[in-house]
Amino acid sequence: MIKPAATSEHILEFRDVGCRYKGGVDVLNGLDFKLARGEMLFLTGPSGAGKSTVLRLAAMQLRATRGQVLMNGKDLAGVRPGKVPAHRRELGMIFQDFQLLHDRSVFDNIALPLVIRGLSHTDLARRVRAALDAVGLLGREKSLPRTLSGGEQQRAGIARAIVARPQLILADEPTGNLDPRMALDVMRLFERFNEAGVSFLIATHAIDLIEQLGHRAIHLEAGRESQARPEAASRLTAP
Repeated sequence: MIKPAATSEHILEFRDVGCRYKGGVDVLNGLDFKLARGEMLFLTGPSGAGKSTVLRLAAMQLRATRGQVLMNGKDLAGVRPGKVPAHRRELGMIFQDFQLLHDRSVFDNIALPLVIRGLSHTDLARRVRAALDAVGLLGREKSLPRTLSGGEQQRAGIARAIVARPQLILADEPTGNLDPRMALDVMRLFERFNEAGVSFLIATHAIDLIEQLGHRAIHLEAGRESQARPEAASRLTAP
């Protein structure tokens, strides 16, 4: 397990990071930012700007071509391939398309990260039910994902992301398949977990929504941070 560095106040840092895909395409080019411990940070930008690449680098699904990606002060370039699963166990991941196993119950989907960690059945059941309660799905343990609404499926995905009590949650367009009201509900749910100390890095097109929420945002253009204000992709009104 990757242990936090005692002197690091930032859970994640990108230092002059470049990332080039096969074929010579630079997706990121000199990206610098810091995510403070306990912060919620949004990444915005058009398709192809590099938002998903940032998340993939943080999850070690990709390696930077140049520069440094650090988690808890540790340079991820020094993490050997055999230690990558341990790094990913420090993270929770939430996806636009939910990525639930449709032949498994809601309970089994949420329990999966704990099964991988080898928790006892008693501890596993207690933590899964606590996660379900936190997202408002207690009582739906035996349901199959296809019987849930889109918003409920995303809540199940959030429960799966938080059940192992990660330091950092990475979310890639988590409201992209939801209507405005459900999208706002999901963001408010994120804020509840953030208030409890969980750090978030969220890629999204929902510009107006995140402006209303009031958290810091980094706008990407062509793999770099841009100071230009992005155009709103959706118009949502907070209550």
